[in-house]
Amino acid sequence: MNTLYVNTHEERVLAELKTVLTQHLGDKLHRMILFGSKARGDAEPHSDIDVAIIVDGMDRQLKREILDIVADIELTYLMPISALVFSKNEFDHLLNRERRIALDIVNEGIAL
Repeated sequence: MNTLYVNTHEERVLAELKTVLTQHLGDKLHRMILFGSKARGDAEPHSDIDVAIIVDGMDRQLKREILDIVADIELTYLMPISALVFSKNEFDHLLNRERRIALDIVNEGIAL
């Protein structure tokens, strides 16, 4: 398993995000992946948390609900979160087409 380059506060934020998403989505939450500077270990003091949220069977309404949850946690913990929300099919398609964002998430990401 890769090293998490996050402080205690950020770890708490990620744990809360995963807990709330799991409660809200249940089995629909396929994967949650930390990526970007926090995963690589080159974050600046005020870097945001980059997280990919991959969901089975997503529609617009569900995506909006997920983004609302992320926003609530940002406000509660005063921590900027940059969340990318994908359906599993969409993410697999991006991987198959070798799109940079999907490749970066897979190559540098840390599953949460």
